[in-house]
Amino acid sequence: EQLDHLEEAGADYHTQVVLCAGLNDGAELERTIREVVARRPHALSLAIVPVGITKYRTDPFPLHQFDAEGAARVIDEVEKWQKKIQQEEGRTFIYLGDEFYFLAGRPVPPTSFYDGFPQLDNGIGLTRNFINDWDKESNAHEEIASYEEPVYLDVVTGTAVAPVMQELAKKAEDAHANLHVRIVPVKNEHFGTTVNVSGLLTAHDIMAALKRLDGPRAGILIPEPALRSGEDIFLDDVSLSSMREAFPESRIEPVQTGADYYRALMDWPHYAKRRAGETAYMWQSNAGYTKNIQY
Repeated sequence: EQLDHLEEAGADYHTQVVLCAGLNDGAELERTIREVVARRPHALSLAIVPVGITKYRTDPFPLHQFDAEGAARVIDEVEKWQKKIQQEEGRTFIYLGDEFYFLAGRPVPPTSFYDGFPQLDNGIGLTRNFINDWDKESNAHEEIASYEEPVYLDVVTGTAVAPVMQELAKKAEDAHANLHVRIVPVKNEHFGTTVNVSGLLTAHDIMAALKRLDGPRAGILIPEPALRSGEDIFLDDVSLSSMREAFPESRIEPVQTGADYYRALMDWPHYAKRRAGETAYMWQSNAGYTKNIQY
């Protein structure tokens, strides 16, 4: 009824489903897709993201995270609709949150699949966009300065996107004989280990993970979305300066985009992140991907 009112008023809209295993997946998801697809052209897109569950949830209703098998079923079901709509009008229309692909162990779709990223503000296609930024920056720098001495960098990340960060780091190591990158997937003890995204990591969890590691460390890259918008403060009220004081032997720099990541790995001596005026996307689930404007 609400969508009817929007359409009667001449409004077009994007839609999003927060998918809960055993509740609105399966046949119910099929019905939802069918009904939203029928609302084209007023319905501009449909995003589907998995529900996020923290350890602080008190509602007694049983909610469960999707496992690898469940995520694969969702992908397979949605792909049938995606192919159908692509044949009808040359676009995908329906997009899945990156978490489904991570959980199922499948690569995220190519750029063309996202139709210009209409739901990037909701985190849809964020990983592919990050990879694209890396590739664009890489293509713009044909000549790479070499490292005369060994450089050891630790890259802090949420557990979900760690394989992607590792894959890109391997490309940087192949280009730099003296570059050594260690990916540090941090378990989220603050919100619960089912929360596996970089944007919800806290300083305490990050510092605990780093302190458990031995070996040389010239620098530490942290995910910029873990900092509050416009502030150098983590979600647990620890400042970035306090974290830097805890690791005086290592330079700590935030990374936001794939281009940042490329520059940090390829030219660490000169990399320094300037955060003013940027838009920060939080890598999180349950339809809680949020865009924060830096003032």
